[in-house]
Amino acid sequence: MFHPLSKDHFLTKALGGVHAPLRNPIFRNLWIANFLSNLGMIMHAVAAAWFMTSLTTSPLLVGLVQTAVNLPILLLGIPCGALSDLFDRRKLLIIAQWWMLSAAVLMAFFAALGRLSPGGLLALLFLLGIGTALHLPSWMALLQDLVIEEHVPAAVSLNSIGFNLARTLGPALGGFCVNLFGVSLVFFGNALSYLAVLFGLWRIPASLLPPPPSEKVTFKALFHSLREAWSFLVKSRQLPGVLLRMSLFMVAGSGFWGVLPLLARDSLHLSASGYGGLLSAFGIGSVLGALFLPKLRDTISIDAIVATGILLFVGCLLLLAYSQKVMVVSFAMGVCGVAWIWVIVNYNVAIQLSAPAWIKGRMISLYVVIFQGGIGLGSAWTGWLANYVGCQTSLTLGAFLVLAGLLLIPIFPLRERN
Repeated sequence: MFHPLSKDHFLTKALGGVHAPLRNPIFRNLWIANFLSNLGMIMHAVAAAWFMTSLTTSPLLVGLVQTAVNLPILLLGIPCGALSDLFDRRKLLIIAQWWMLSAAVLMAFFAALGRLSPGGLLALLFLLGIGTALHLPSWMALLQDLVIEEHVPAAVSLNSIGFNLARTLGPALGGFCVNLFGVSLVFFGNALSYLAVLFGLWRIPASLLPPPPSEKVTFKALFHSLREAWSFLVKSRQLPGVLLRMSLFMVAGSGFWGVLPLLARDSLHLSASGYGGLLSAFGIGSVLGALFLPKLRDTISIDAIVATGILLFVGCLLLLAYSQKVMVVSFAMGVCGVAWIWVIVNYNVAIQLSAPAWIKGRMISLYVVIFQGGIGLGSAWTGWLANYVGCQTSLTLGAFLVLAGLLLIPIFPLRERN
């Protein structure tokens, strides 16, 4: 069984380090494939955000780039999590990869023809987000299916490290490719990256996968599955508080993703490559934060780590809002990446360790909905407010709302799994 989420036992020596799941060749192959897919996706995101700044100067429309990708996850994430508990996860993931590949190809095609308007770009990003909503809960649950229970926290950290390693390389590479080749080829490159995940999924031996659910997938079964998840959630001692704390952090603090392209272009006078460099600084900080996180967990309590992350994150948001020096903003983005990981990964593991296997996909979907949906909502309200009061004021308000999250720590502490 999993160990309690206490400050002394959150990770045990039995984990064998954060790299332990990589000793499993199937997990390792999928981790590499997902890294390549994340690299393509992040390059795509950089290209889409920068392309929107060439189509419009509206902070709202630029902020809606993040919203368009993440809104489907907010709307469909929980039903998709229920599907991952009712349906063969590998088949769901294969469907999701082909869906996202098709959306990326369409985006590349219309961009190459010069027929991609702001509305068309947002619509295709929304389609891409539908595939992501189907992909994420099944992917996170499948990775756990491939490792022993004691390695779940390490698998979560590795998944985060892989994503943030891609976020380190992807933005700079994406900005460089946008300048050199144009956005259409970047979009097409992302489409090809989904083939790596498809190849990895097809190579998983059937003997390593859990048996497919015996219950037939119907609307009645889906509704029952969602009602079961709600019943589990309201009876949980830990989950509601964790979800509330994470919701405030994500919705209040994620707005910088939406307005960062405008800050890079207008305040810092950077090109697409410079904008990518800022995102790469965030990725470097995220990787470093994830690597040092296991040692921190052995030293101080989980909530102390989260509180430190919140304070660092607030300081970085204020630097992003008011500094016009590239080096200062780059440093702030790096520290912001460290803080982001210290907060988000602890919430992620707390949610996953609080859910037994039979409801794992649905509980993971709650994390996915709050994480991705929070980015979408945070970018939307920050961009909307920036239309009236400017980016500085909107980011400052977000920073103080994130700071208010410290008040929730003693009310909803992270301590024990259910």
